[in-house]
Amino acid sequence: MQDPIARADALRLRAEAEADVALAAEAVALLREVPRAREAELALPLIAALRAFGALADDLDALDSAVVLARDLVRRGTAGPRAAAALGAALTVLGGRAGDPDLLAEALSAYEAAGDGFDAAGAPLDAGRMARNRGAVLTLLAGTLDDRSLLIEAAALLRGARAGFAVAGETAEAGLAAENLCHTLRLLGEPSGDPALLAEAVAAGRAALAALPSAAPARARAMAETNLANALVAFGAAHRGEALGLYRAALSRLSAPGLAAQRAAVRHNLLLAEQAAG
Repeated sequence: MQDPIARADALRLRAEAEADVALAAEAVALLREVPRAREAELALPLIAALRAFGALADDLDALDSAVVLARDLVRRGTAGPRAAAALGAALTVLGGRAGDPDLLAEALSAYEAAGDGFDAAGAPLDAGRMARNRGAVLTLLAGTLDDRSLLIEAAALLRGARAGFAVAGETAEAGLAAENLCHTLRLLGEPSGDPALLAEAVAAGRAALAALPSAAPARARAMAETNLANALVAFGAAHRGEALGLYRAALSRLSAPGLAAQRAAVRHNLLLAEQAAG
């Protein structure tokens, strides 16, 4: 019989891939039943499960619980940089949902501490992930504070992370960094219509889509298609036809009940692009 912690972590990963609230709730419930004697190995999976459930169910109490547990784990210093990484992830979701710049700033600090810890431990792949996460949080923070300089800083971090993953032969990780970079560069270049930034955003979006494995979850592929489509629309009318095709492809993948919010956002973008095309 599968160990309950391993089973819960597998359920959490499925829940995130499929946007399934019930699976995330099952993961949390399973971990709550693990004997307290296993508290040390339980902490990180429970934080991740609470974060996943909170994000999918839009449950701020669950997200707050994840943050409280992660802060305590960091304070105790028993889980090394992984505790700081878990704290950064929980703070990112909670801060993004609440629109709270202080929580997002704390997430940045947590990811920076985690990156330093992974560097010191000789774990460059994990350190690169923390740099990519910092870029994503800076992009969120830029929107909250309406601060273009944060987008510039985010783009630099994401370019660096992507290059590091590429050198290491980590295609999937480089693809995730490229997807984040596509989004950030589009936000950076769209207000002024900067052709260089928007061309780079499109190129990054194409690279992200190409890096997805054939077995990638529908949600992940739809998100990559949507990010590329958004960049193409911002790049100019000549690319609108391709963008429309990508929006429609993304919509076709988002039939699961848990994907209603993502489906609505894509449908909205598709409608705007269709109206602009006349």
